[in-house]
Amino acid sequence: MGDSNKCGLYVDDNPPWLVIVGRVYEESTNVHNIRLGNDQLKVGFEEVQDVDAHVPVPTQEVQLVGQTLNTFLAWPTHLVKLSSEQVFHVFLIIINKWSIINQVLIVIRLMFINSVE
Repeated sequence: MGDSNKCGLYVDDNPPWLVIVGRVYEESTNVHNIRLGNDQLKVGFEEVQDVDAHVPVPTQEVQLVGQTLNTFLAWPTHLVKLSSEQVFHVFLIIINKWSIINQVLIVIRLMFINSVE
Protein backbone atom coordinates (compact mmCIF):
# COMPACT_ATOMS: atom_id res chain seq x y z
CA MET A 1 0.00 0.00 0.00
CA GLY A 2 1.36 3.36 -1.00
CA ASP A 3 0.60 6.76 0.46
CA SER A 4 -1.92 7.41 -2.33
CA ASN A 5 -4.72 5.92 -0.25
CA LYS A 6 -3.67 7.24 3.17
CA CYS A 7 -6.31 9.57 4.52
CA GLY A 8 -7.53 11.64 7.42
CA LEU A 9 -10.94 10.69 8.79
CA TYR A 10 -13.02 13.50 10.24
CA VAL A 11 -16.25 13.80 12.20
CA ASP A 12 -18.90 16.43 11.64
CA ASP A 13 -18.35 19.49 13.74
CA ASN A 14 -17.82 23.14 13.01
CA PRO A 15 -15.22 22.87 11.63
CA PRO A 16 -14.91 19.11 11.04
CA TRP A 17 -12.06 17.67 13.10
CA LEU A 18 -9.55 14.92 12.45
CA VAL A 19 -10.15 11.90 14.69
CA ILE A 20 -8.09 9.16 13.02
CA VAL A 21 -5.58 8.58 10.25
CA GLY A 22 -6.30 5.56 8.11
CA ARG A 23 -6.55 4.17 4.61
CA VAL A 24 -9.36 4.41 2.13
CA TYR A 25 -10.25 1.48 -0.13
CA GLU A 26 -11.95 3.28 -3.00
CA GLU A 27 -12.58 0.16 -5.08
CA SER A 28 -14.52 -1.62 -2.32
CA THR A 29 -18.31 -1.70 -2.42
CA ASN A 30 -18.94 -3.68 0.80
CA VAL A 31 -17.85 -3.65 4.43
CA HIS A 32 -18.42 -6.88 6.36
CA ASN A 33 -20.83 -8.07 3.61
CA ILE A 34 -22.92 -4.89 3.86
CA ARG A 35 -23.20 -2.72 0.75
CA LEU A 36 -21.76 0.79 1.09
CA GLY A 37 -24.05 3.75 0.53
CA ASN A 38 -23.35 6.04 -2.43
CA ASP A 39 -21.88 8.61 -0.06
CA GLN A 40 -19.64 6.18 1.87
CA LEU A 41 -16.15 4.70 1.52
CA LYS A 42 -14.56 1.65 3.10
CA VAL A 43 -11.78 2.70 5.47
CA GLY A 44 -9.21 1.00 7.70
CA PHE A 45 -7.57 2.66 10.68
CA GLU A 46 -3.94 3.30 11.68
CA GLU A 47 -3.44 6.24 14.06
CA VAL A 48 -6.16 7.20 16.51
CA GLN A 49 -6.27 10.92 17.30
CA ASP A 50 -9.38 11.08 19.52
CA VAL A 51 -10.36 7.78 21.21
CA ASP A 52 -13.62 9.19 22.62
CA ALA A 53 -15.05 10.59 19.38
CA HIS A 54 -18.12 8.84 18.01
CA VAL A 55 -17.74 7.26 14.58
CA PRO A 56 -20.19 8.66 12.01
CA VAL A 57 -21.43 5.19 10.92
CA PRO A 58 -21.46 3.04 14.08
CA THR A 59 -21.86 -0.74 14.17
CA GLN A 60 -22.75 -3.07 17.03
CA GLU A 61 -19.04 -3.57 17.70
CA VAL A 62 -17.73 -0.05 17.06
CA GLN A 63 -19.24 3.20 18.28
CA LEU A 64 -16.09 5.10 19.31
CA VAL A 65 -12.91 5.87 17.38
CA GLY A 66 -10.91 4.09 20.09
CA GLN A 67 -12.60 0.82 19.05
CA THR A 68 -11.65 1.04 15.36
CA LEU A 69 -8.19 -0.52 15.19
CA ASN A 70 -7.95 -3.82 13.28
CA THR A 71 -11.31 -3.39 11.57
CA PHE A 72 -12.96 -1.71 8.60
CA LEU A 73 -15.93 0.64 8.60
CA ALA A 74 -18.03 2.70 6.24
CA TRP A 75 -17.19 6.41 6.51
CA PRO A 76 -19.04 9.34 4.89
CA THR A 77 -17.21 10.45 1.76
CA HIS A 78 -17.28 14.14 2.70
CA LEU A 79 -15.41 13.33 5.93
CA VAL A 80 -12.55 11.46 4.21
CA LYS A 81 -9.60 13.65 3.18
CA LEU A 82 -6.79 12.09 1.19
CA SER A 83 -3.30 13.18 2.26
CA SER A 84 -2.95 15.76 -0.52
CA GLU A 85 -6.41 17.13 0.35
CA GLN A 86 -5.39 17.40 4.01
CA VAL A 87 -2.38 19.54 3.08
CA PHE A 88 -4.57 21.75 0.88
CA HIS A 89 -7.24 21.96 3.63
CA VAL A 90 -4.64 23.10 6.19
CA PHE A 91 -3.23 25.57 3.64
CA LEU A 92 -6.71 27.10 3.17
CA ILE A 93 -7.18 27.39 6.94
CA ILE A 94 -3.83 29.18 7.25
CA ILE A 95 -4.62 31.54 4.35
CA ASN A 96 -8.02 32.30 5.90
CA LYS A 97 -6.43 33.06 9.28
CA TRP A 98 -3.81 35.31 7.68
CA SER A 99 -6.58 37.12 5.83
CA ILE A 100 -8.42 37.75 9.10
CA ILE A 101 -5.19 38.89 10.82
CA ASN A 102 -4.45 41.19 7.89
CA GLN A 103 -7.94 42.72 8.16
CA VAL A 104 -7.48 43.29 11.90
CA LEU A 105 -4.10 44.94 11.29
CA ILE A 106 -5.66 47.26 8.70
CA VAL A 107 -8.37 48.29 11.19
CA ILE A 108 -5.77 48.89 13.93
CA ARG A 109 -3.64 50.92 11.54
CA LEU A 110 -6.66 53.05 10.52
CA MET A 111 -7.58 53.55 14.17
CA PHE A 112 -4.01 54.64 14.93
CA ILE A 113 -3.88 57.03 11.94
CA ASN A 114 -7.25 58.55 12.91
CA SER A 115 -6.15 58.99 16.56
CA VAL A 116 -2.95 60.79 15.50
CA GLU A 117 -4.75 63.24 13.21
